[in-house]
Amino acid sequence: MNYKNAITMTTLSAIALLAIASSVGIDMTSIDAQPIAVQSEKFTFAEKVAPTAEFHFGAVTEITPIQKFIQTGGYGIRTASNQQIPTFTLEKVVSNTPYLYKVIDESRQKLRSNSIGEIPLFDVTLHLSDGASYLRGFEYQGCKVTTYVVSTLADNEEGYSGKAVFAVVDQMTLECMSINSINPAHDVLNVVENAKTISSSDLKSTDKWESGFSSKP
Repeated sequence: MNYKNAITMTTLSAIALLAIASSVGIDMTSIDAQPIAVQSEKFTFAEKVAPTAEFHFGAVTEITPIQKFIQTGGYGIRTASNQQIPTFTLEKVVSNTPYLYKVIDESRQKLRSNSIGEIPLFDVTLHLSDGASYLRGFEYQGCKVTTYVVSTLADNEEGYSGKAVFAVVDQMTLECMSINSINPAHDVLNVVENAKTISSSDLKSTDKWESGFSSKP
Protein backbone atom coordinates (compact mmCIF):
# COMPACT_ATOMS: atom_id res chain seq x y z
CA MET A 1 0.00 0.00 0.00
CA ASN A 2 1.54 3.29 -1.08
CA TYR A 3 1.58 5.87 1.73
CA LYS A 4 0.50 8.76 -0.48
CA ASN A 5 -2.55 6.75 -1.47
CA ALA A 6 -3.09 5.52 2.07
CA ILE A 7 -3.53 9.03 3.48
CA THR A 8 -6.64 9.37 1.31
CA MET A 9 -8.31 6.26 2.73
CA THR A 10 -11.95 6.85 3.57
CA THR A 11 -13.33 6.48 7.07
CA LEU A 12 -15.31 3.50 5.83
CA SER A 13 -12.13 1.69 4.78
CA ALA A 14 -10.51 2.31 8.16
CA ILE A 15 -13.59 1.01 9.96
CA ALA A 16 -13.61 -2.07 7.73
CA LEU A 17 -10.00 -2.88 8.63
CA LEU A 18 -10.73 -2.43 12.32
CA ALA A 19 -13.73 -4.73 12.02
CA ILE A 20 -11.65 -7.43 10.31
CA ALA A 21 -8.97 -7.19 13.00
CA SER A 22 -11.57 -7.38 15.76
CA SER A 23 -13.02 -10.54 14.25
CA VAL A 24 -9.69 -12.33 14.79
CA GLY A 25 -9.14 -10.93 18.28
CA ILE A 26 -6.62 -8.17 17.53
CA ASP A 27 -6.93 -4.75 19.19
CA MET A 28 -6.56 -2.10 16.51
CA THR A 29 -6.39 1.65 16.10
CA SER A 30 -5.98 3.95 13.10
CA ILE A 31 -3.19 6.55 13.03
CA ASP A 32 -2.87 8.86 10.02
CA ALA A 33 -5.19 6.47 8.13
CA GLN A 34 -2.81 3.57 8.78
CA PRO A 35 -3.86 0.41 10.65
CA ILE A 36 -1.86 0.00 13.86
CA ALA A 37 -2.09 -3.07 16.09
CA VAL A 38 -2.18 -2.34 19.82
CA GLN A 39 0.67 -4.01 21.69
CA SER A 40 0.14 -5.82 24.97
CA GLU A 41 0.88 -3.67 28.01
CA LYS A 42 3.31 -6.39 29.13
CA PHE A 43 5.70 -5.42 26.33
CA THR A 44 7.90 -2.37 26.87
CA PHE A 45 9.19 -0.44 23.85
CA ALA A 46 11.50 2.58 24.06
CA GLU A 47 9.52 5.78 23.42
CA LYS A 48 6.53 3.44 22.81
CA VAL A 49 7.67 2.91 19.20
CA ALA A 50 6.45 -0.53 18.12
CA PRO A 51 6.01 -2.34 14.78
CA THR A 52 2.82 -3.56 13.14
CA ALA A 53 2.87 -5.99 10.21
CA GLU A 54 0.22 -5.77 7.51
CA PHE A 55 0.26 -8.91 5.34
CA HIS A 56 -1.42 -8.81 1.92
CA PHE A 57 -2.45 -12.21 0.55
CA GLY A 58 -4.25 -11.25 -2.64
CA ALA A 59 -7.66 -9.92 -1.62
CA VAL A 60 -7.08 -10.82 2.05
CA THR A 61 -5.26 -8.54 4.50
CA GLU A 62 -4.05 -9.75 7.90
CA ILE A 63 -2.71 -7.36 10.55
CA THR A 64 -0.80 -8.29 13.68
CA PRO A 65 1.49 -6.65 16.27
CA ILE A 66 5.18 -7.51 15.93
CA GLN A 67 7.57 -7.65 18.87
CA LYS A 68 10.82 -7.69 16.88
CA PHE A 69 11.54 -6.42 13.36
CA ILE A 70 15.10 -6.49 11.95
CA GLN A 71 16.19 -5.56 8.44
CA THR A 72 19.01 -7.90 7.49
CA GLY A 73 19.64 -7.02 3.85
CA GLY A 74 18.53 -5.32 0.68
CA TYR A 75 18.10 -1.76 1.88
CA GLY A 76 21.33 -0.55 0.29
CA ILE A 77 21.78 0.54 -3.33
CA ARG A 78 21.53 -2.36 -5.77
CA THR A 79 24.16 -2.45 -8.50
CA ALA A 80 25.20 -5.00 -11.11
CA SER A 81 27.90 -6.28 -8.77
CA ASN A 82 25.85 -5.98 -5.59
CA GLN A 83 22.45 -7.59 -6.03
CA GLN A 84 21.09 -7.25 -2.52
CA ILE A 85 17.89 -9.13 -1.73
CA PRO A 86 15.46 -7.30 0.58
CA THR A 87 15.44 -9.53 3.65
CA PHE A 88 14.08 -9.09 7.16
CA THR A 89 13.21 -11.11 10.23
CA LEU A 90 10.05 -10.95 12.32
CA GLU A 91 9.31 -12.19 15.79
CA LYS A 92 5.82 -12.19 17.26
CA VAL A 93 3.88 -13.98 19.93
CA VAL A 94 1.97 -16.94 18.48
CA SER A 95 -1.44 -15.47 17.66
CA ASN A 96 -4.53 -15.77 15.50
CA THR A 97 -2.96 -15.24 12.05
CA PRO A 98 -4.43 -18.12 10.02
CA TYR A 99 -3.56 -16.78 6.57
CA LEU A 100 0.07 -16.18 7.51
CA TYR A 101 0.35 -19.68 8.94
CA LYS A 102 -1.26 -21.12 5.80
CA VAL A 103 1.37 -19.45 3.59
CA ILE A 104 4.17 -20.62 5.91
CA ASP A 105 2.92 -24.22 5.73
CA GLU A 106 2.52 -24.08 1.94
CA SER A 107 6.04 -22.66 1.57
CA ARG A 108 7.48 -25.49 3.65
CA GLN A 109 5.70 -28.09 1.53
CA LYS A 110 6.96 -26.52 -1.70
CA LEU A 111 10.54 -26.37 -0.40
CA ARG A 112 10.41 -30.03 0.63
CA SER A 113 9.22 -31.03 -2.84
CA ASN A 114 11.77 -28.73 -4.55
CA SER A 115 8.91 -26.74 -6.11
CA ILE A 116 10.67 -23.45 -5.44
CA GLY A 117 8.99 -21.69 -8.36
CA GLU A 118 5.58 -22.42 -6.83
CA ILE A 119 6.24 -20.89 -3.41
CA PRO A 120 3.38 -18.45 -2.66
CA LEU A 121 4.40 -14.78 -2.73
CA PHE A 122 2.74 -11.97 -0.81
CA ASP A 123 3.31 -8.34 0.18
CA VAL A 124 4.12 -6.99 3.64
CA THR A 125 3.92 -3.45 5.01
CA LEU A 126 5.72 -2.72 8.28
CA HIS A 127 4.29 0.24 10.21
CA LEU A 128 6.27 1.94 12.99
CA SER A 129 4.24 4.07 15.39
CA ASP A 130 4.45 5.37 18.95
CA GLY A 131 0.70 5.10 19.39
CA ALA A 132 0.14 8.78 18.65
CA SER A 133 1.99 9.38 15.36
CA TYR A 134 2.87 7.31 12.31
CA LEU A 135 6.67 7.57 12.19
CA ARG A 136 8.09 5.22 9.58
CA GLY A 137 7.14 2.38 7.30
CA PHE A 138 8.45 -0.11 4.76
CA GLU A 139 6.57 -1.72 1.89
CA TYR A 140 7.88 -5.10 0.76
CA GLN A 141 6.63 -6.69 -2.46
CA GLY A 142 6.84 -10.28 -3.65
CA CYS A 143 7.84 -11.85 -0.33
CA LYS A 144 8.30 -15.46 0.69
CA VAL A 145 9.06 -17.14 4.00
CA THR A 146 12.48 -18.83 3.90
CA THR A 147 12.86 -19.91 7.54
CA TYR A 148 10.34 -20.40 10.33
CA VAL A 149 10.52 -21.80 13.86
CA VAL A 150 8.45 -21.60 17.02
CA SER A 151 10.48 -20.83 20.12
CA THR A 152 9.86 -20.24 23.83
CA LEU A 153 11.64 -17.26 25.36
CA ALA A 154 12.05 -16.32 29.01
CA ASP A 155 11.51 -12.71 29.99
CA ASN A 156 14.80 -12.50 31.91
CA GLU A 157 16.64 -13.24 28.66
CA GLU A 158 14.62 -11.29 26.11
CA GLY A 159 13.01 -8.57 28.23
CA TYR A 160 9.42 -9.38 27.28
CA SER A 161 8.11 -8.18 30.65
CA GLY A 162 9.19 -7.33 34.16
CA LYS A 163 7.77 -10.54 35.59
CA ALA A 164 8.84 -14.18 35.45
CA VAL A 165 6.90 -15.26 32.38
CA PHE A 166 7.54 -17.12 29.14
CA ALA A 167 6.58 -16.17 25.60
CA VAL A 168 5.91 -18.67 22.82
CA VAL A 169 6.85 -16.85 19.63
CA ASP A 170 6.96 -17.22 15.85
CA GLN A 171 10.40 -16.46 14.42
CA MET A 172 10.65 -16.11 10.65
CA THR A 173 12.85 -14.77 7.88
CA LEU A 174 11.36 -13.29 4.71
CA GLU A 175 12.96 -12.52 1.36
CA CYS A 176 11.28 -10.10 -1.03
CA MET A 177 11.65 -8.83 -4.57
CA SER A 178 11.53 -5.11 -3.78
CA ILE A 179 11.20 -2.57 -0.98
CA ASN A 180 9.84 0.97 -0.70
CA SER A 181 10.23 3.23 2.31
CA ILE A 182 7.54 5.40 3.90
CA ASN A 183 8.59 8.74 5.42
CA PRO A 184 5.34 10.45 6.48
CA ALA A 185 6.99 13.35 8.35
CA HIS A 186 8.89 14.37 5.23
CA ASP A 187 5.79 13.97 3.06
CA VAL A 188 3.99 16.46 5.29
CA LEU A 189 6.85 18.96 4.88
CA ASN A 190 6.47 18.74 1.11
CA VAL A 191 2.80 19.74 1.16
CA VAL A 192 2.63 23.21 -0.43
CA GLU A 193 -0.52 25.27 -0.18
CA ASN A 194 -1.50 27.21 -3.30
CA ALA A 195 -1.40 30.98 -2.83
CA LYS A 196 -4.67 32.82 -3.29
CA THR A 197 -3.72 34.83 -6.38
CA ILE A 198 -5.32 35.59 -9.72
CA SER A 199 -3.62 35.15 -13.05
CA SER A 200 -2.79 37.96 -15.48
CA SER A 201 -5.57 36.76 -17.75
CA ASP A 202 -8.06 37.50 -14.97
CA LEU A 203 -6.94 41.13 -14.47
CA LYS A 204 -9.45 42.33 -17.05
CA SER A 205 -12.29 40.81 -15.03
CA THR A 206 -12.99 43.58 -12.55
CA ASP A 207 -15.41 41.38 -10.62
CA LYS A 208 -12.35 39.48 -9.32
CA TRP A 209 -10.67 42.63 -8.00
CA GLU A 210 -10.63 43.24 -4.26
CA SER A 211 -12.45 46.23 -2.75
CA GLY A 212 -10.64 49.56 -3.09
CA PHE A 213 -9.50 48.92 -6.66
CA SER A 214 -11.20 50.19 -9.79
CA SER A 215 -10.43 50.53 -13.48
CA LYS A 216 -9.06 53.83 -14.76
CA PRO A 217 -11.38 55.52 -17.29
